[in-house]
Amino acid sequence: MSGRQPLPLRSRAGEPEGGSTPRRFQTVASHQTWKVSSPKAPTTNPDVETSLTDQLRSVFRLLTNPIVVCTAAHNGTPRAMTMSSFTSLTLSPTPLVSFNIATPSRTLDAITSSGEFNIHVLASDESGAALADHFIRGNTDDVFDTIAGATYTMDRGEPGRNSAPLLKGEGVLRVLRCKLLRDGATRGLVRVRDHVIVVGEVVEMIPGNKTKEFGLAYADRRYRQVGGVIENEH
Repeated sequence: MSGRQPLPLRSRAGEPEGGSTPRRFQTVASHQTWKVSSPKAPTTNPDVETSLTDQLRSVFRLLTNPIVVCTAAHNGTPRAMTMSSFTSLTLSPTPLVSFNIATPSRTLDAITSSGEFNIHVLASDESGAALADHFIRGNTDDVFDTIAGATYTMDRGEPGRNSAPLLKGEGVLRVLRCKLLRDGATRGLVRVRDHVIVVGEVVEMIPGNKTKEFGLAYADRRYRQVGGVIENEH
């Protein structure tokens, strides 16, 4: 999922393009409907695959991954993409997170240019799934005008302010404001073949929808909710 092409977030007609005032956009409902259903067994089977690549792909479909939406801005143009490679690296001396992006990528260009990005942790319900799925749709002109139940703000022209779009709505549990880790020679960007590993430092956490549920997960080509617990009886 992290290899999908990034999407541009577009303003509505008549909205100002400059200035330091945060821009706020209310989106309208999309035509897609989501619902929570009962647990489903895996459909993938590594034993039936013949190539190592297909076997590995099948194995990884058995593993659960977190789903987040990453946003950034490139010369005032907002970008966003859904990803499943997000993970934490360390909490000390400062908290670091990481993910990878397939190249070429406009979102990666925005992160590289601005040195900052926002990670949106999504709710494990219909609203979180809708938000996640929206940002893997592709570069359509109405991509931000057709999402259900979300807004975003974006600061411009203020030194020291994070310019990355901030999504708000029922599908957002928390937002991590991050900046590229500038330590070492890689400057927070490590190229591995056709991917780039991004390492960022978390500088702020912004609360979103108040809930005690786990975040949105993904496995076997489906969005998932974290379910049962395996406990030690002793």
